[in-house]
Amino acid sequence: MPKDTARGGKNIWLTFDDGPHPSNTDRMLQTLDSFNIKATFFVIGKKAAGLERLVRKAFDAGHRIGNHSYTHADLTKMTEAQMRDEIKRTDDVINQYTGTDKIFRPPFGLHNATLDRVASQLGYRVVMWNVDTLDWNSNYRPHKWVQPGLNQIRSRNDSKILNHDIHETTVDNLPVFIACIKRLGNVTFKPPSTL
Repeated sequence: MPKDTARGGKNIWLTFDDGPHPSNTDRMLQTLDSFNIKATFFVIGKKAAGLERLVRKAFDAGHRIGNHSYTHADLTKMTEAQMRDEIKRTDDVINQYTGTDKIFRPPFGLHNATLDRVASQLGYRVVMWNVDTLDWNSNYRPHKWVQPGLNQIRSRNDSKILNHDIHETTVDNLPVFIACIKRLGNVTFKPPSTL
């Protein structure tokens, strides 16, 4: 029987932005494998172009690959043509790993109607998050990001969690974070295909 979120169950989607990173992403994949959890990696095209082996490794392990622009700039400050170029150049790098339901996460979560339209025209669906662990914030390193993440997860049934595989402190503390989530009870780590 599937778990019923109306009775206190929690659905969890782990997502990781800004990679791939030469060493951290590989360690992240090992940790996720040890917990048998599949996640979504929103990759920066410029980085993915140089580390395609890691993108392929994540994909082959059952993780989902999303588009996070080519340079990680604020796309809302760009022309429509520049927006299109940022998404398209990344698509050229990752399109063999994206499947038919292609997903895009704008850098910094900044988007507007123009960017949403451009992404849609290029065949992408915009996917955001509703749990920000603050792992990117130096004030929450090395491990202080775990508690804000847990506090947000406790307050909702469906948690789309933002983390970053570029930070060593995130990789180091991910096993603790996952273990704490599991201890909340009645938790399901959802497949990335349902994001």
